[in-house]
Order: sequence, then structure tokens, then C-alpha cells
Amino acid sequence: MAWTFNSPPVSDLHKLRVAVGDVTVNDGPAPDRSNLSDELLTYFLDAGNSIAGAAALAFDHLATLWISRPIFGPGELSTIHTNLYEKFRKAADDWRARATTGSDLGSGTVVTVGSFTRVDGFSDDGSEYT
Repeated sequence: MAWTFNSPPVSDLHKLRVAVGDVTVNDGPAPDRSNLSDELLTYFLDAGNSIAGAAALAFDHLATLWISRPIFGPGELSTIHTNLYEKFRKAADDWRARATTGSDLGSGTVVTVGSFTRVDGFSDDGSEYT
């Protein structure tokens, strides 16, 4: 399987890898920790008509791969689990919405925090931030 990634991303293929979080070799988003192939991502770019459309298709693909594989937390009796299928499905819906509005990478909502004061554990306030 061919796989490439350049930092900073210089092509749509690299931007798509960043969008789906597939940037570390042999630690990809698939259940077996494999990366998505360049060929598959190129197909998604062609079919999706934009990076956002391709990301939606990639997340649909990942949701399908994870549909039957919840991840359980540490310990044999742990009830903590993550349903990655739902997370990838929601990510696909979010990216699909971006694709239909023409909003691709580099745009969207920006939240700005005015300011805050760090308070250490020895302050009288007792909280971490004020």
C-alpha cells in the first residue's frame, strides 16, 4: 500500500490526511491501526469533489470499518467504551455539511477567549482558573 504525507500539507491528498487524522505511519484510524492508502484517498478526492466532500467519504468509510468494534477501557470489568462508529459517522455528517456549503479547510467558526488568570494551588480562591 502506498502512503505519503508531507508536513506542512502541500497537496489535497495531504490536506485530506490532516482532516481525517491519518498522519502517523502505522498508527492510522482503521481498526487494525493501518493508514488509509493514497489510492483510496485519491478516489475519495475525485468522488467528493472537494477536501470536505472527500473527508465525509473517508469518515463514512471509517465508520463502516468500526461499526462492530467498540473500544473498551482498561481492565477486564471496565464499562468505559467508545463507540467509534458513531463518532466517525458524526464526523462524516459534519464534513458533508461543510461540503454542501462550500466551506472547506481553513474556514469555519473561530472561538476567541478574551483572557483568563491562572491561579495556582496555593491561592485563596481554591479554583484552578478565575
